[in-house]
Amino acid sequence: MRRQPVQQRGAATVTAILDACSTLLNEQDYDDITTARIVEMAGVPIGSFYQYFPDKRSVVHALALRGMEQYLAEVDVLFEGGTLSEDWRQAMGQVVGVYMRMLIDVPGFGRIRFSDLLDGHRLDSSVDQYELMAERLAELFVERFGAPGDGPVRLTFRMAAQTADSLFTLASQLSGDDRFHVLRKADQVISTMLAEVLDPS
Repeated sequence: MRRQPVQQRGAATVTAILDACSTLLNEQDYDDITTARIVEMAGVPIGSFYQYFPDKRSVVHALALRGMEQYLAEVDVLFEGGTLSEDWRQAMGQVVGVYMRMLIDVPGFGRIRFSDLLDGHRLDSSVDQYELMAERLAELFVERFGAPGDGPVRLTFRMAAQTADSLFTLASQLSGDDRFHVLRKADQVISTMLAEVLDPS
């Protein structure tokens, strides 16, 4: 973003732009979305758009970061709400469940999630969304369950996050038994990776 909104009106404008972009991503390919279409759907002047965003790629990047922040906020609520399993494998299943629910409930989340790629277009490489997400998940799990294993904590969580995202992307393209098989395999792969950190050596 060019600048952060400091007043309520500016924040509402940015939210409208992001919401419009997320809706369009559910309906169209990235290359078919234009700045003009975003501001038309958002109901904001084109000048207001350029106050905050230089182009549509920056909007998509901000949307990806917003999705990550929403996801981690939901996970924080899960860890603080008293419903988290005392077994780390089951707890990870609950964390994945939050992710899967957001794929259905949050517009645009299923298109960009935490990936730094969208239809072959790189987003801002200065922000590694996998690393940010993995760092927070590692903090939560190690604080709750400890790290008695001998694997590198942050790197292991980052590998698990990135692998899971790829498998979930594949699952979203399938249906029936094939989709279920991929999701089940994703759970197995994540558990195997994290066991190096969360199970005793």
